[in-house]
Amino acid sequence: MRALKAHIKNMLPQKLMYLYYLNSAKKASMYDLKRRVYDKVYNKSDVEKVKRDLALAYHIVEKGLTMPKPRPGFGKAVVMSLLDTVEKYAEFKLPKHDLEFTQSISVLKEYLHFHEQISFTLDNDLLTRLQTINKRFATVEGQKQIRTNKLDYFKHKNGSFDKFCQSRYSVRNYTNHEVPISVLHDCINLAQRSPSFCNRQPNRVHIVKSPEKKEAILNIQNGNRGFGHLAETLIVLSSVVSTTKDIHERFENHLNGGLFGMTLLNALHYNEIGACSLNWSVSDDKDMKLREIINIPHNEVVLMIIACGYLPDEFSIASSPRKSAEEITKLH
Repeated sequence: MRALKAHIKNMLPQKLMYLYYLNSAKKASMYDLKRRVYDKVYNKSDVEKVKRDLALAYHIVEKGLTMPKPRPGFGKAVVMSLLDTVEKYAEFKLPKHDLEFTQSISVLKEYLHFHEQISFTLDNDLLTRLQTINKRFATVEGQKQIRTNKLDYFKHKNGSFDKFCQSRYSVRNYTNHEVPISVLHDCINLAQRSPSFCNRQPNRVHIVKSPEKKEAILNIQNGNRGFGHLAETLIVLSSVVSTTKDIHERFENHLNGGLFGMTLLNALHYNEIGACSLNWSVSDDKDMKLREIINIPHNEVVLMIIACGYLPDEFSIASSPRKSAEEITKLH
């Protein structure tokens, strides 16, 4: 039977086979797409949305506070949006101890304090609202951004597993000291120990050192402003679609890539290389542009980019607190 199917496939024109597989893929993918579209159209949960908007905005602000050289008055539009969302959260009378709320308030206070320290006068409308929030939620505290040094940051790289995991943060400040290819290969070899579906090993790594190509890539990636240009190396992770058997394995490239990417980040940390994950949730024209810049094969799907490099003696990192296991776990 298998031989017969193969024979039939060989007899059919490629165009017809393409349309057949495209239709099968649409049918299988629609199950997932409907869930996402339904959520965006019919999910009326303002609570989930307001928490999402708080997290998105406060993280942008906390990143700005940890830039190598924070720009005075940075991110006014984002800060104003965060203030609006805090007001909406308060109107819903939601718990004041939820992480999204406490960290938002903390970041707004920190933003105000930063500008007071450098004696920079914020626009009056923004300043008034920040001072009001500071007084209204005087007892609400979150985690401040972390000022550290290279020695302290890597002190647990040979420590116990729990200390090692808790010591790694995204770092957005690098020196121009070259990271040797041999060291990167060591890190990639460690990442190769990540789980791989049926040991098919779909992950591919594109190391970008060329200043021109790095600049071109960063220009089309949304999320590296203020620090991306400092990265000595960009690592573009992709996955070979041809390793999947059919459309029902459509998640395997991203799943295996995520496992590989996390192990690679830990390997970089172990080798005292600072790193920050840059998302690749982009439009098709940007994806095609990236493929032109570094000649990524058509049968590889791009998953993410990692900016990395050796660290300066002192730098800041975003605290980015995490929810507890109890908050995200449901027992069945």
